[in-house]
Amino acid sequence: MFELKVTLDNLLLFVSVLIVAWQMRDATKQSKLESQIRLYDINRDLISLGFSKPELFEILKDEKGIDATLQRRYLQVWLNQLCLVDAFKRNGEFTKDVEESFETDIRDMMLLENMRHHWQAYGKYYPASFQESVNDILREAGHESTAENAKRSGRGARFFRKRSGASSRSLRP
Repeated sequence: MFELKVTLDNLLLFVSVLIVAWQMRDATKQSKLESQIRLYDINRDLISLGFSKPELFEILKDEKGIDATLQRRYLQVWLNQLCLVDAFKRNGEFTKDVEESFETDIRDMMLLENMRHHWQAYGKYYPASFQESVNDILREAGHESTAENAKRSGRGARFFRKRSGASSRSLRP
């Protein structure tokens, strides 16, 4: 009788562990889906801004003669969004097809001339992993000088932070 009780206890423990593992798997799936929804919401908000201020769409069409401050700020918001997407992608938060879609978005945005110029000036303030991704995209597209200039600028910013003990926040645009 004692052996039967121990076996039942072990069986119940095993079933409990399986149930917890199943619930954790479902929670992870739900978290990934919520992450995708949040990113799509931010994209929608950024695009909605373009409908309320049509000159923002002009920025995304690489038009000339746009207010420089407005262009810098709008591109900065998009670059921050792309960095966030890259971070989620690196953490495996997306299914393969969603990941490919976001990669295409990043590639298309980084190939805009004004975004490349913006990246050259401000890319050094982003995480090294994101800098590497963007610079790879630029190199593949034949924009070596933009990628190399951003990379050199990034090295200088990292050297400065290490030497002076300055936080990366104090160097942000």
